[in-house]
Amino acid sequence: MRPSLDALLAEELRTDGAVMERTLSAARAELAQRRPVRRWRTQATWVFTASAGLTAVVAGVLLVLGRTSGAVLLGRAPLLALLWATSAVCTWGAISPRGRKLEPWGVMMAVASAAALVFARGPASGETTLPEWVCTLSHVGVGLVPLVVAVAVLRGTAFRPVRALLAGLSVGTTGAFLGELACTLSWQHVVGYHLSAWAIVAVVTLAVSMSLKPRSFAP
Repeated sequence: MRPSLDALLAEELRTDGAVMERTLSAARAELAQRRPVRRWRTQATWVFTASAGLTAVVAGVLLVLGRTSGAVLLGRAPLLALLWATSAVCTWGAISPRGRKLEPWGVMMAVASAAALVFARGPASGETTLPEWVCTLSHVGVGLVPLVVAVAVLRGTAFRPVRALLAGLSVGTTGAFLGELACTLSWQHVVGYHLSAWAIVAVVTLAVSMSLKPRSFAP
């Protein structure tokens, strides 16, 4: 059985012609597969759309079910737009080959969005019979689909912790968006149960991305 290119590269460096020939043969075999190469902008759009599109669907479902209203959407519009903008910047910073310049901006926007969610939330305006941790669970759950898309796209790039963390922050805006529409509890609840869900999604994205072998080492 022909050894893989990864196995050959992991071997101790030797200069004899047989090893060089085997390495070149494995490299040619990899190149001959002609795997489709997708533009990073297309992949970034997938990650952003997976999150933003899902939030739009969630908003529509909540409207149909009467769990929110047009007035609530208008009142929350600045915060919702900020979450979408944060998702876009974090996504571009994570997927773009030259995204290092956007990385600090993505982190700062995520922190600013989290702070805005807390300071814009007043005292509880409603009551619920459900335990508060249901918000955390639902926020993590609604982020699973964008998380899978983000991890799949990240496997096509060289792993970097900041890149994976940014992708997780982008995915985490999905649950934060849901919390602004479906929850009317206090700012203390937002800190303890909404922002914790955002952090969990970001850390899980980082951990899963770290554990998977990249399909490419492109920047």
